[in-house]
Amino acid sequence: MRRRTLIAAAAAASLLLGACASNAPRQDAGALAVGKLTTPLPDGVTLLRSARGAPQLVTAQGQARTGQPAIANDAQTRFLVGSISKWITTVAVLRLMDQGRIDIDQPVTTWLPELPPASRAVTLRHLLSNTSGIPNGLAQALRADRAAVEASAIPPLEGALRYGAGALAFEPGSRFDYSFTNWVIVGGIVERVTGEPFQQAVTRLVLQPAGVRNTGFADAAWESSPHAALAYAKDKATRKTSAMPPMVAASGTVYSTAADLVAIADAVYAGGLLSSKARNELLTVQHAPEDYALGGRVREIGSGAAKRTVVWNSGVFGGYKTLLVYAPLDGAAVVLMNNTDVEQSDQRQLAESLLEAL
Repeated sequence: MRRRTLIAAAAAASLLLGACASNAPRQDAGALAVGKLTTPLPDGVTLLRSARGAPQLVTAQGQARTGQPAIANDAQTRFLVGSISKWITTVAVLRLMDQGRIDIDQPVTTWLPELPPASRAVTLRHLLSNTSGIPNGLAQALRADRAAVEASAIPPLEGALRYGAGALAFEPGSRFDYSFTNWVIVGGIVERVTGEPFQQAVTRLVLQPAGVRNTGFADAAWESSPHAALAYAKDKATRKTSAMPPMVAASGTVYSTAADLVAIADAVYAGGLLSSKARNELLTVQHAPEDYALGGRVREIGSGAAKRTVVWNSGVFGGYKTLLVYAPLDGAAVVLMNNTDVEQSDQRQLAESLLEAL
């Protein structure tokens, strides 16, 4: 089944690129591609673009909401993008760096002196690369009383001071620990530096200048918002959701569309949103075994003349699975957004096949 999926993906990419060359209408081209597949693409939205400035081909499958009435996924459907939020958060931090308001190699206690003395060895770079060594106090609190933590309405700054304390678990920079607490602290630093609520600061620093209108931070009213896809388990009937306390906004509560994710990437890597120094920071791998740079992964895809560097940002939030693959050099892009809890390994293989066909 997986082999048929990959063959179908390559065929889909070829059909979509052919439609681009003939300037076929976007929806007609997408319908043609999906109609030719022997194995359908996962429920959700797929975006392909061969290069910066080329037409974007968007296809949609499955339902944003099941039940009566059912609502189909389409190009405007919004999905929670999980850890792609970390990449957007990092862009906000680097904008503050460009403005001279933050030095990512300064200790986190520069902005949060309330943290323990041991945290003086931890820099903002360590937080952004998940190598801080700060114990995952939020995970510990969730194990002790999940309901209370998930119901908490405290902002990132308060969460950072509450859950970011404790003796270091390892020497900063020596290990990789994909910890929510790192990002609660990052959110707290952004609030302390800007004097704004975290979500407001990121909107001002990143989303507004990128010109995106269908991206923001989900809250308790998310499920009733226009164009919002609900998340389901693989049976496409059982709801699969996760709590969204405000303090974790930096790590996982952004919603977006496929087109908006590409627009943000264009602004970051080819626009004036960041300086060349900041873009270089975003593309420099900090922990090679994980291909992890700052706020996301940077990978080498393909071989020989076809080898290219791509930003590889994946996200999981309940039943939402999202993958943004973007080549900074030429702007080639693949976006896969799903709301039925597909396997990330299947999403990865599909993206690699589509990118190769581009």
